[in-house]
Amino acid sequence: MTDWNQNTIEEFRANEGKVGGYFEGRPILLLHHKGAQSGVERVNPVMYETLDNGFAVFASKAGADTNPDWYHNLKANPETTVEVGSETIPVKARIADPQEREPI
Repeated sequence: MTDWNQNTIEEFRANEGKVGGYFEGRPILLLHHKGAQSGVERVNPVMYETLDNGFAVFASKAGADTNPDWYHNLKANPETTVEVGSETIPVKARIADPQEREPI
């Protein structure tokens, strides 16, 4: 994990989900995931959107042609947790259906 991620995670936890810098004023959560091959537990700060039945996170990797590692990890191990504010919430990850991806 990069120092940037670790610093963001520590700031998030110290301030009940609020952080400054790049993420200031944006909705972020801490996404827990287990390595698809290694089984190592990891955490990444990611932006999200609240849905009626959960949360949407976006595997955009800043516009790269590949998905972030956590995307592959969630496909292999979808039962996980997210930290939102000061809460830790159990979730089951899934890939959005094509109609869910359509812009509103």
